Parts: sequence; C-alpha cells; structure tokens
Amino acid sequence: MAISDRTRIAIPFIVRITVVGALAGAIYGYFAATAVGGPGVYGIERGLVTGAIIASVLVCINLFVLPALFGAGKRRAPFLLHIGLKSLIYFLVLLLGSTAGRLLFPVPSVSGAGVSLGDVVFFFAVAFVISFLLDLNSLLGQNVLVSFVTGRYFRPRVEQRIVLFIDMKNSTAAAERLGEVEFHRLLNHFVSDVSGAIVMQKGQIHKYSGDELIVTWPLAAGLRNARCLRACFGAIQKLADLGPSYAREFGLAVDVRAGLHCGSVVVGEMGTIKKEIALIGDTMNTAARIVDACRERNESVIASAALLRQLAMPPAIVARPLGPIQLRGRKGPVELSALQPAAVPRREASNAVLSPIAADPAAVLRVHRSP
Repeated sequence: MAISDRTRIAIPFIVRITVVGALAGAIYGYFAATAVGGPGVYGIERGLVTGAIIASVLVCINLFVLPALFGAGKRRAPFLLHIGLKSLIYFLVLLLGSTAGRLLFPVPSVSGAGVSLGDVVFFFAVAFVISFLLDLNSLLGQNVLVSFVTGRYFRPRVEQRIVLFIDMKNSTAAAERLGEVEFHRLLNHFVSDVSGAIVMQKGQIHKYSGDELIVTWPLAAGLRNARCLRACFGAIQKLADLGPSYAREFGLAVDVRAGLHCGSVVVGEMGTIKKEIALIGDTMNTAARIVDACRERNESVIASAALLRQLAMPPAIVARPLGPIQLRGRKGPVELSALQPAAVPRREASNAVLSPIAADPAAVLRVHRSP
C-alpha cells in the first residue's frame, strides 16, 4: 500500500516528538519516584516508556485524528474552541498514559497506580501548553515561533534563499463570478491543496498574499535534488488531480503561474504592534517580476538562469531559454528560462501516468469547466 504524502511528512516529526517525550518522561519519572521515596532508576525506566507512548499518541492524534474531527485547512473550528477541545483530549491521553505506566512499571515501595491531584494539575497544564504551542506555531507559520523565541532574526541577517512565487491565474474573473465569500473559500482550498507538495520538498511557506503563495528554501536545501522545482511541479500536479473536484464545487478551473529565483535576502523581525519575520531585497522583487513575465509571455513556470545554473535539472523537466529579459523595476535584463514537463515518448503515451513532470503544461493545468 502506498504511503500518503501526509504520512510521509509526518513520520520524521513523530519520531522526533517521541524521542523528546521519552527524555522528558525519564526526567519527570526520576523526580516523581524519588519524591515518594522510591529508587530513581525505576522512575527513569517507567518515564522513558510512558513518555514515548504518550508523545507518539499525542502527535498522531494531532496529525490524523483532530483534523478529521475539527477540520483542517478548509474548515477549521474557532481558535478558543480548538484549544479547549484539544487540551481535554491531550489531558485524557496524559492521564491514561501515566496510569498505564504506573501499572506496567511499578516503583518498589510505592503501591497502587493512583494519580495524585498534583499529577492531574501537571497533566492539564502540560496538555494546555502543548495544544497552545502547536496551534500558535500553525498560526505563525513554519519555524517562525522558534525563530521568535530564540531571537534568530532579532537583528536582520543576510541569507541565501531560493524563492518561489505561485500565483493563481484569472483570479479577478473568478472573484467576480463567485462573489467575495465563495472566492475566499476557493483561495483557502487552493493554498491548502498546494501546501502538501511544498512541505514534502522542505519548502517553507512564507506568506499568503491575496491569490499568491510565497515559498522559500535555504539555498542548499532547495538545490538538493532540485526540491524547489519538484515542489513547484508537484503543486501543479496536485491541482490537476483535483481539477474535477474544483469544477464540481466552484464551476471553474484553477490554473497557476510560478516564478523561481535565488539570491541574497535580508531576513529579520519587523513591526511592533504586529510582528512578523520579513524577507526583503532584490531577490524577492525579481521573483515577483518573473511571475509578471509568465503573464506577459503566456508561460506557466519561469526560472532565472542564476538558479538553474546551480542545480541538476530533473530529467523529466526541460528548460527552454527565453534569453535576457528586461523586468520592470530592474536596471539590467535577467536571463530567464521557461520550464515545462518533458514530452512523453509517443510509444509510451498510451501507458503513461500523468505526473507533474510528464505532460504539456497546459494539459497538466487544464480541468473541465462547468457550463
């Protein structure tokens, strides 16, 4: 059975959280055992196993169960309700896990598997903190909470980044046809559907700007195995796969254009009343102008030569040089190339399975429109 994208993304995260939970459980178990007069080594043993079980169950519930119960991406519960219900579920898991640990790994000289009032307060506090931090991290974005806490970008720093802009085509016409509320729902579907392909390739979703996504990678990470290109075409393929669903629900196709570039970016905290980690610089402006070039030249994906020279092009993606192009707002021209899936050999076409890098761009993006 094939592993889903969501599961493939989740496995490393589950392993990391399980290890952290085991270590935290060992520390707590040691002090809990010694506090009641028992040998600390028994508390460590019990804490390791109990912490690992609780952590793995909690993270699996958060990744797979809660989205189905409360909605994820396209249909979410209000923040406070989400926090409250998740805290209650986490609390029950912690309570049951601790009780099971006491039964399975009893500490000599300590009888019973009862849970004290102090344990109940501790578990509820831990459950609330875990729930709050997970939701806060989701609100702020990937790695943003950690960056704020550690002060990584308190002073602006220059980093080498790859930048991907993904823009929805014909969004103005779609908004006029659907109305503002339905168009917002369409955008929510759109960004939710393409995010999986981006995260699969280690991309960091920096910002939603209207009908546009801004994605970045540290230069080395984005170049490795051409992740930036695979993320872009993976997102396009996801929309192609969901084309009939969009046609049924919204009565229109969702097509995109994308621009990729790399270079120096200034990254730093910005704002006082509302803070964010901002990315500014010529690289960001150039990537935005490359999307404009897609619109002007009727291309789906355009990348700068500065980026393509540094990566190994996947064999199923081909680059077609466009030559030096003068982009709006820049002093000199920029070498650009249009990217598209490699053509499928005619003898293989009848057996080919559509992939993000195995068909004409127009065919990849095309979905049936409702009359």
